[in-house]
Amino acid sequence: MIQSVQRTFAILEYIAANGNLVRLNDIAQALSLQNTTVHNFLTSLKELGYVEQDELTPRYRLTSKVMQLDYSEVSVPRLRADLRPVLEKLTAELGETSFMAVQLGSYFRHEWKCEPNRSIRISLELGREYEMQHTAIGKVFMAYSPHLAQVIWRNIPQEEAVMQASELAEVVKNGYALDLEEYEKELNCVALPYVRKNRIIAVVGLSGPAFRFDVPHMQEAAERVKKLLSQAF
Repeated sequence: MIQSVQRTFAILEYIAANGNLVRLNDIAQALSLQNTTVHNFLTSLKELGYVEQDELTPRYRLTSKVMQLDYSEVSVPRLRADLRPVLEKLTAELGETSFMAVQLGSYFRHEWKCEPNRSIRISLELGREYEMQHTAIGKVFMAYSPHLAQVIWRNIPQEEAVMQASELAEVVKNGYALDLEEYEKELNCVALPYVRKNRIIAVVGLSGPAFRFDVPHMQEAAERVKKLLSQAF
């Protein structure tokens, strides 16, 4: 076992298990470590944003950033159950295919879809891994994850990366991303982040034929998605 990793988690676990307001000396004594060693670890954890010092006392506490490491409450089956009513309502109201997608590293996958009862509709393939580039879903995931964006952009020209960075800033500003026949000709898509505890855990949106699912309809759909998500959760 790597000692530095073991000590890092031992310190975090001690703080969490002892009131979340603990002194450096208490940590050192409990874990049989030197004060200077504990101080160095706490300094690094502070710089990373996982620990902070109390404003009134020389005590340390965990920050909410630690919660971002916990995905146990947002399993895919749970997401399907939570979002299915929203997707069904979106498709019933707007007459287009609604979907929920999750991130798989630098790829994403559709985990649920709801198709309209229309003669002309689009079909999304569940279980297949898609690349992020040139998709509304990928734009949303990249807009809320700078690390992901850097990975995706590492092999594209700098000028193109700058343009895409500007587009992602608009995604965050507007709260949604558009794909206007970028990924597939004659297909448009609007996608929005589904956020819990200040962390994006899925993307929700709608896709439809470009001839009828145009920008005004997509913007209207985005506002409807926002409203339904806020009401449901």
